[in-house]
Amino acid sequence: MKNSYSIIKIHTVFNFQEVFLEFALYYASLNRKQYLIFMKFEESKMLRFSMIAKIATASLMTVFVGMSANAADRISDFSLTDSQGRFFQLSRHGDEQAIVLFSYDPQSRDARRAASDLADVAEQFEGQKVEFLMINSTGSADKLAMREAAEKEDITLRILMDDTQLVAEELGLSRAAEVVILDPAAKEVVYRGALNDRFSEGSRARRAKEHYVADALTAFIAGEGIAAEQVASKGDAIDFSASAAVVASVSYANDVAPILKERCVSCHMEGGIAPFAMSSHQMVQGWSPMIRETLYTKRMPPGQIDNEFVESFHGVNHITIEETQKLVSWINAGSPNNDDSDPLAEYRPEVVKWANGTPDMIIPIPAQRIPATGVQDYRNLMLPLDLEDDIWVKAVAFAPGDTTVLHHIIAFSYGADGMNEFEILNQGIGLGAYAPGNSLNTYPDGAGYPLEAGGGLMLQMHYTTSGKEAVDASEIGIYLWDEEPDRPIRGGSAADLEISIEPFEADHEMIATKTFRKDALLTMIGPHMHYRGSDANFKLVYPDGKVEEILNVPNYQFNWQKTYDFKEPKFLPAGTEMVFRATFDNSANNPFNPDPSSTISWGEQTWQEMFFGFFRYVDAESSEGE
Repeated sequence: MKNSYSIIKIHTVFNFQEVFLEFALYYASLNRKQYLIFMKFEESKMLRFSMIAKIATASLMTVFVGMSANAADRISDFSLTDSQGRFFQLSRHGDEQAIVLFSYDPQSRDARRAASDLADVAEQFEGQKVEFLMINSTGSADKLAMREAAEKEDITLRILMDDTQLVAEELGLSRAAEVVILDPAAKEVVYRGALNDRFSEGSRARRAKEHYVADALTAFIAGEGIAAEQVASKGDAIDFSASAAVVASVSYANDVAPILKERCVSCHMEGGIAPFAMSSHQMVQGWSPMIRETLYTKRMPPGQIDNEFVESFHGVNHITIEETQKLVSWINAGSPNNDDSDPLAEYRPEVVKWANGTPDMIIPIPAQRIPATGVQDYRNLMLPLDLEDDIWVKAVAFAPGDTTVLHHIIAFSYGADGMNEFEILNQGIGLGAYAPGNSLNTYPDGAGYPLEAGGGLMLQMHYTTSGKEAVDASEIGIYLWDEEPDRPIRGGSAADLEISIEPFEADHEMIATKTFRKDALLTMIGPHMHYRGSDANFKLVYPDGKVEEILNVPNYQFNWQKTYDFKEPKFLPAGTEMVFRATFDNSANNPFNPDPSSTISWGEQTWQEMFFGFFRYVDAESSEGE
């Protein structure tokens, strides 16, 4: 492989020390196709830098100048969803000796034919720590079409959907039937080229005599140098014209800033919950390496769901394919501002305590003192509401006090006769719940949650320690109907408390079901697991046997638990079964795993596990399904 270097451009930033650390951590993931970052220090600006900044600059340049030849083939960590909706992240496969990625285009005859030869190679290395995958980098996001094409060709390997084409560019893929071999631990490309001489450029061979990928794998696993010839694939060229058109002439003011305002600034503002504010071009430029990493690994926006379900729900965190392409292209070009304005510097959003307007009732939660360290048991607080009459709740919002320690709040209700555990169990998540990224709970039009006179709220409060003492003084805002609505809101869950996950088990699947005995309108769903939860989805099995997937969360994140309110409630005829499926990863590759050597069972603490598929619904008339 040819090694190439690029030029480093480091722009002046607001907090140079922080950004230097980001760049120093980031440089190793740069690939041969990216622009490196180089700084022109203007003399007037140099005077403002401290001696630390000057030393940091010199250190940074030394790092880049000292890059080895192998660094030209270093790649960034990346994440993709496969055609089945399951998540793949390179860094979570560090225990594999090699990852083999085959560029697959169902419209390419060479790719279809080569798939059979690839299956033979995969069989040859069966039982070894080598994972074989396909990657579709045509820009298609149609998972169903990809599944159908794979079934037609009898392909059983996972097919990753590179809908932005960014991973293909990162890996240097340019043709169908091309293969790359990755060292997942080092994040390096160790081979790039044809599968064998049958599919090499210019070949007319009917059978392979030279097995490039198999030979390269054998050598690499043995710790030897790869002597296999790395020749180009004869597959059709990948068409990058659509993505190239999207990123042509990307402007900071006209393209980048509007995307950030729409997708990011609601958290990344002064006083927001994010760790830094996107308050100017300089700030964004300084954090651009981290922004790029979060886009490649799909860490941000947080709590992402499968694209095909985004339009089904209110308030989904989302970024489009085109927006991702524009941001990454701009960052790769050095994050410049060649415009005459800085829209982010001119934009001054304020943290809104009550995003849905001032509530009809604001209920202060008694201040909770949280120690610096130690395990915190769940706190169940009883809050009498002193209601003289029954009231009907339209929506519930939470204003968190200290987000560094508050993990979640679930608000249940009780009546004049006090607590009833059976009723609590059937409330699902009660009036509503708070977790990071989920503060407003709404009900559908014409539906409400009843609070009885003489009753109150039972709050389940969960805290985690942060290393210093804290006091949390959260509030609940309740929005009321002026008169009794047509229907009461109901709740429940598909759950299983019999959890048993073996030490180091990486793919533990669980399924729970719930059958609706009467016609219903489903209004909300949401998965709940702890740190080992890795993905989740909901399906409906209708009485006529039809199966419909209604939500897929490919990369479940415990720190960003959300519930999903349907824009249009789904009609469920009596007898419909909800199937909630989830996967748990108790391996060392799970970066959030507290202890992979533990056997995991059900429990309230975060190092234990839960398995709940929460839902809300209202009773329906059969005519509503017509």
